[in-house]
Amino acid sequence: MGSVVLEGGYDRLGDGHHTPFFLSSKAGAGRPAGEGKRYSVMRLRDLGRARTLAAVTLMLSLGAVPGTQESAEAVGDACGATVLKADGTAWACTFVDTFDGLKLNPAKWAVQDTATTGFRVGDTCFKAGQGVTVGGGTLRLTVQRRTPFSCQSLLGDLLGKASYTGGAVSSWGRFDKAYGRFETRMKFPAYTGPGLHGGFWMNPKVRTYGLWPASGEIDVAEFFSGVSQNIYPSLHYTGSTRNDSGFNCPVSRVDQFHTYAVEWSPTQMDFSYDGQVCFSRTWAPLDLLAPAPFDRSFVLALTASTGMGTNAPTSAVPNANVTQVDYVKVWS
Repeated sequence: MGSVVLEGGYDRLGDGHHTPFFLSSKAGAGRPAGEGKRYSVMRLRDLGRARTLAAVTLMLSLGAVPGTQESAEAVGDACGATVLKADGTAWACTFVDTFDGLKLNPAKWAVQDTATTGFRVGDTCFKAGQGVTVGGGTLRLTVQRRTPFSCQSLLGDLLGKASYTGGAVSSWGRFDKAYGRFETRMKFPAYTGPGLHGGFWMNPKVRTYGLWPASGEIDVAEFFSGVSQNIYPSLHYTGSTRNDSGFNCPVSRVDQFHTYAVEWSPTQMDFSYDGQVCFSRTWAPLDLLAPAPFDRSFVLALTASTGMGTNAPTSAVPNANVTQVDYVKVWS
């Protein structure tokens, strides 16, 4: 079930193998997920005490039970508008980045670099200092065509040459969480032919139950340029099937800003796009008892790369393709 949002005014209007987790020499080695399948609220301005009082009044009329006026304001100060759970209580903000500075906040995000993590997506290599910028209030992840080059990794140049650089960030080593509400507002490239891939994902901090897919993966919003009329939510785990992906989540103009969210409980995940629930799913893993594997902390990841398989790049793919992220917010 979706959340209720106490709205005021808009803060800012904007015009293969995939899903990375970030490898570490200390823990969590594994591999990215396989490609093939594959709501939320606007970021709002803090409207001040008068608007907060009005919001609390509305919460009471909806049956919510906020603790105090001060607690409602604290949530608003951090993540923006107060968002209510299905039971009428307020979600509490635990993580937020609105990308308002001039560079990425290293206390919140690590930048993907194939040379140090070994992670690569098809014809895309990730290089430090390329593909990830912050400006104008957004995070920009760029897929750029290059003259074919050697993609260095932990294994040297064994990955062969790449023709594109991509952009990806993760909260690995900075933030992780189990259960709650996770939301982004982002837009994808306008190109509609095969070739581009990306999205907003969550992957386990520690692969307690084994390598992918045993320890799980949550795809909040997965983009394939070749089928860009939809954005795809999915769950991956041992025994997951086509039914664990949402194929009824159409998004008009993915190159415009939309909100993508998941509300994750021990028994179900509800995926919402632009405030409307489009996919709900429980899970029954092989050789595990639910809520495993989705009972552990997961980290956040945002990526932009080329695709693979039927979504592999062709010569028609533009030289530069930008995915923009307005914010990422997490609540408990």
